[in-house]
Amino acid sequence: MNLLVPNLDFEDDLAGRPRQMSGQTNRVLNELAPLFGLLANDGDLVQVNDDAMPATVPECLAHATFVRRSESGGTGVQQCIIPWGWTEQTRRAASHSRMSPTEVPTPEAVTYVNSRSFSAKFDAVECDNNGLLPFGGDNFGVICRDFTEWERGVRQLERFSFLRWVAKPQISHAGRNRLLANGTALNAQQRGWLEKYLAQPGGVYLEPWIQSDEECGLQFEIIPPDSPVAESECVIQLVSVSGLLNDHVGRYQGSLISRDDLLANDWRSAVTHGVSVCQAAAAAGYFGPIGIDCFRFRLPDGCQALRMCNDINARFTMGRLALQLRSSLQSFQYGAWCHFAAPDFSRFCNSVQKGLTQPARENVNMIVTSPMSVGGQPVRSGSILFAGNSRERLVRLVGLVRDQAADSRHN
Repeated sequence: MNLLVPNLDFEDDLAGRPRQMSGQTNRVLNELAPLFGLLANDGDLVQVNDDAMPATVPECLAHATFVRRSESGGTGVQQCIIPWGWTEQTRRAASHSRMSPTEVPTPEAVTYVNSRSFSAKFDAVECDNNGLLPFGGDNFGVICRDFTEWERGVRQLERFSFLRWVAKPQISHAGRNRLLANGTALNAQQRGWLEKYLAQPGGVYLEPWIQSDEECGLQFEIIPPDSPVAESECVIQLVSVSGLLNDHVGRYQGSLISRDDLLANDWRSAVTHGVSVCQAAAAAGYFGPIGIDCFRFRLPDGCQALRMCNDINARFTMGRLALQLRSSLQSFQYGAWCHFAAPDFSRFCNSVQKGLTQPARENVNMIVTSPMSVGGQPVRSGSILFAGNSRERLVRLVGLVRDQAADSRHN
């Protein structure tokens, strides 16, 4: 029996950041946690907080059994712990469940593969002219360990017409806990952030801030030795490719999937590069799920380039969960699995369903993939899968529905 543990605040635990979670953030995490049940097999358990038991679950989650945190260790049956990501807490749970230490990657390996120091080694760009890149084709960004290195890096970006930049700490969520600015003149808050993270081991990762044309998440599994599949050596398995639907500042809002792996051919060189990343992660002692983000963008001269590894997540990802919904699609269909926030998610879903009857949205159907109630309260953050034959139409539709959700929050 598997016990799935959706510790979605994984990065904060890994970085040792104190938990200062607002009530709103805690509610969002509780409403997202049941989605981990998409990975469950029949008979598997999904752990939720004691005050966050889901109700009225959709068909895609009906096979999962949800258990309260306080009850999940008392089943009397040996459990295989499957966390969102490995931390000290989930490692202790594995020990209590009598899992072998060889079934759990070491904390050193997990921390290193999730760090910017590791991803910086693979942050390569594929383009026709590496001379247009401030740090060359092998390094889209640069590690900075003090203010002198940071200022030198910003000046280098400016020389190559990249006027806006972003700095990221060693361990961080994608799209969160970062510094986005122009030039070297910082206000007190920005300077305080930079001082804090430059003082920590490994410093910060400085890179150009750009708008992407298209983003993608490569979903891999590193299977450890002595498993039924891997035998004596690690096996690198490409699970599939899921498109990323992010907002204008890079925060995750959804995933694009296809029934027949139609997206994989568009990202072949990134997949090949991703295998090398996984091999290095395995050599460092990590095994399990790993997601690698990449994107296409425009250089200052207008030519397109491919950043093959801008983020490495040695854990499960929302893109990996999205792939579990491929069975809901017909052959050669695309799906857009999207997350929305609305004051009343149930009423919002009904409104979206009515909107799909408009002629411009014909041949698109929707499946609600979130429970309607968590902890006895109607959910405000939920997910919907849209399915259709045109990915361009789906992406446009998602934008319209997202505007509808924003309007519902402001009215």
